[in-house]
Amino acid sequence: MKAVILANGDFPKKQNLISEILCANFLIACDGAVKHLKKISKEPDIIIGDLDSISKSLKKKFSTKIIHIQEQETNDLTKAFFYCIQKGFKHIEIFGATGKREDHTLANIFLLYHYSKYAQVCIKSDFGTFEIHNTPCSIASFKGQQISIFCLDTTCKLTSQALKYPLKNLSLKNLSQGTLNEALEDNFKISSSKKTQIIVYKKS
Repeated sequence: MKAVILANGDFPKKQNLISEILCANFLIACDGAVKHLKKISKEPDIIIGDLDSISKSLKKKFSTKIIHIQEQETNDLTKAFFYCIQKGFKHIEIFGATGKREDHTLANIFLLYHYSKYAQVCIKSDFGTFEIHNTPCSIASFKGQQISIFCLDTTCKLTSQALKYPLKNLSLKNLSQGTLNEALEDNFKISSSKKTQIIVYKKS
């Protein structure tokens, strides 16, 4: 079973992404993100957050579906994620985690490191998908797909197969060093000098 979380960033416009939201087995809206669901005639199973961005009318309409969590040490996305974990979901897709505030976008992307301890998780937008992988790994792609790789462990050396610009025992000393690559086949492989985690961005 897969859960879908809708955060309060940019709502997707591509029909295939909207279809994923419509067909979700379980859908959580983060606080004010519920307003976007009216556009596609979809109701959430749960609304979760500190309720600082949801309108009074929507709060009233969905009063039986709201879980109010006041603590401010985690953002609403993290509150929603761990609600899914408590419900037993092991596959979670996140929409609306990018766009609008850039600081929120960056924080949400790098929260994947934390979330991956508990479930298979990714962030999807109109522009692409952020995934997190444990090395060594084989990653599904397609020929010509634009790929970027991020690794926070600068002591770890990465090696790639089937990327246009090969990584050859390379430490990514800065965040831009592994960006703007391209898949040469239907999958590519990343190995490393020691086990680590990488965030992979696959452009749509």
